[in-house]
Amino acid sequence: MNSKTLKKAGVISASVLALGLAGVTLASADPAAAGRAYAAVGSDTTQDVWNGLTNAGPLRSVASYDAFGEASITLETGKQLSRPAGSGAGVKALSAAHNPANHVYKDTTGTAFTLAPEDISIARSSSSPSVAGNDLTFLPFARDAVSVAYKDSASTGPLDLTTEQIKNIFTCTAGAGVTIDAAGKPVINGITLTPKLPQASSGTRSFFLKAAGITVSTTCIPAENQVSAENNGAALVGEGDIIPFSAAQWIAQKNGATGNTTTAGQVLADIDGLKAVDPASSGTALRPGTLFGNPALVPASTVGTFARDTYNVVPTSVQTATDGRNVILRNTVTSLLKTTAAKSIITKFGFKNIEYAGDWTKGKPSGYTN
Repeated sequence: MNSKTLKKAGVISASVLALGLAGVTLASADPAAAGRAYAAVGSDTTQDVWNGLTNAGPLRSVASYDAFGEASITLETGKQLSRPAGSGAGVKALSAAHNPANHVYKDTTGTAFTLAPEDISIARSSSSPSVAGNDLTFLPFARDAVSVAYKDSASTGPLDLTTEQIKNIFTCTAGAGVTIDAAGKPVINGITLTPKLPQASSGTRSFFLKAAGITVSTTCIPAENQVSAENNGAALVGEGDIIPFSAAQWIAQKNGATGNTTTAGQVLADIDGLKAVDPASSGTALRPGTLFGNPALVPASTVGTFARDTYNVVPTSVQTATDGRNVILRNTVTSLLKTTAAKSIITKFGFKNIEYAGDWTKGKPSGYTN
């Protein structure tokens, strides 16, 4: 029985909940049904750090559900629904729970679930909103960067790719040092590459495509190379397979923080001369590199910027609510993230702490998306 199965079964002892930072290595799909007041769903990129924050850190009032695992989840309220797989699906589930006009969440089979505000309180998102409106707010959480991981069993060392080269690789276009072989595959520095992408609801996928200026072509990346989970090196099965990968997730796996390492025999590229991983760090104490940008400044939303803020999405009304439940929720996604304990866990899981975490003035408004 693995750690995900143990947690699903509710086998989490008081000693596990009391783990110090050194023991923050939980890699569990679902929280124990321990009467937690709030539920969080969504992003694969931030699910592991949220496991650390909610199981051994200061956010223990939250039940955080991974993006992937068993097909369904059982919420703290007892309701069962299809697991929201990724940022987009998580925000849709949050929208369904709080939109009075349409309290319905549909899974991929079309089965409808009626949700209420107490069912889902937070959506984890690794991408900014795509729907206009003011019903929801994407609150800054922590800084990530997106690079590309590729299968290289010979470990020839990381490629330093330019934005143009990344675009050419993922569109199978010749130019800027990228050639196309007889099979239509991109080749750079003698390495033949097979580009892959995460599934359509992936926040990492949507961010990466925008950052690199890519329009997806199924001629270059057919459906079979658009895989399920993001940030999972198991998708890289052949030499030269290449896929967008969260640098924070990469660091967390290498640091042993997630309890699940999928990066053996793989390399994480640098981009435009910026390091995905700090070269002064090593072993199981890797740190974010210069690709993550300045933690005091919001990253530009332009082609060529691969640093990104990740978000915790909540109803905008939480900002001014005065009832006890929403006051606690507001503190959870704002002040508690600024505690020393929370910052240490965020660092352990490969993210860079940002100075404006939980700042409503830096939050991004959005409408309901269901």
